Amino acid sequence: MKGPPSLLLVVPWDLKAHGSVNQVVVNLARQAARHERLRPIIFCADRSQHQLRVTGERAGILYANGRLRAPTGAQETVGNLVKFARSLRSDLQTWRAFIERYDIQVINAHHPGLDYFVFSFLRRSRRHSLRLVYSLHGDDILALQKYGRTLLNAARWMLRQADSLVCCSQDLSALTTRTLRLREPQVCTIPNGIDVGQLEQSRGRDFRPNIGSYGRYLVNVADYLPSMGQDVLLQAYRRLLREQLDCALLLIGRTTPHLAQLRHRVRLLGLSKQVFFLPDLDHASTLAAVRHAQLLVQSSREDPFGTTLLEAGFLGTPIVATRVGSTPEVLGSYYPYLCKADDPTALAEAMDEALFNPTETEHEVRLIRRRVATLFSSSTTYNAYEAAWCDGA
Repeated sequence: MKGPPSLLLVVPWDLKAHGSVNQVVVNLARQAARHERLRPIIFCADRSQHQLRVTGERAGILYANGRLRAPTGAQETVGNLVKFARSLRSDLQTWRAFIERYDIQVINAHHPGLDYFVFSFLRRSRRHSLRLVYSLHGDDILALQKYGRTLLNAARWMLRQADSLVCCSQDLSALTTRTLRLREPQVCTIPNGIDVGQLEQSRGRDFRPNIGSYGRYLVNVADYLPSMGQDVLLQAYRRLLREQLDCALLLIGRTTPHLAQLRHRVRLLGLSKQVFFLPDLDHASTLAAVRHAQLLVQSSREDPFGTTLLEAGFLGTPIVATRVGSTPEVLGSYYPYLCKADDPTALAEAMDEALFNPTETEHEVRLIRRRVATLFSSSTTYNAYEAAWCDGA
């Protein structure tokens, strides 16, 4: 008996990489496996692999990897374009064979870059039997904005071949439509969701971060990047220390070159005994660290979608955040502990209010948990995605 058609979920890196995009893709695959209407396949781009290959199957999810080629390399040269053109025909043949073998009817490629060109060519050549959805998460559109005119036009062509473009927030949808000059009906908003069951299970994990002699701590979870505003958080935190705050500050994130600058700033501010870094912490331990924190403080200058806000909200950790990107969409525009970005004084005041107004903070925690469970569960996200995958099918 023939099984259901397949859904190909694509990420441009290994699933072991840290980040919310992987969590979204894994949650979608798990939901698809449970619903059994589409067989999920997760494909991870891997430049070291020259062949498209299946690597295994777990819990009803097939895993594959292989190389994806972009029409340009580190530099925009004619040579790179020629190499891409020479390889395109064989790449298309390989992908067509893979699509036919596994009866793939939908490709949902997340965090698109120019190495996804092959999917747009496949869509052009199989217009009546293959549906293509690109999902943007924020960093991807910001990267496209930095392209020169030629590459930006190429990206616009690539993305316009999709049946639908999914953005994880209304703010990001508006930015994508403006940047790529796309038709608004082609762009839809589907907020990222969290696996409530997985979060419940995480309550049993007893991970306690090293915070020296401190008994309590505040936590920030974000890539170590200038756009995440950890430098502003350090200034706000120092203000509160001067007012006798008795909490350490824990900075959890993905290792980047900016991490060295943040460590240097901590030393300059004289905070080496109060601030602790946990780079590349696994997701389960991160959830446990967030659950035990006094506050989650997200000091971003820009944030397309705050998955960490959802996780903290469901786990019952009070949240202080900057009023940027999708944050008001996630927490609600009237959430009291939102403040202006790039303002250490405003951030310190919001942190002080959340810490020393326990009755109001506890009330807000209950409201956020209810909001997250209702609007941002992985099942809600999956249902919206399934409509995007199957619309017109």
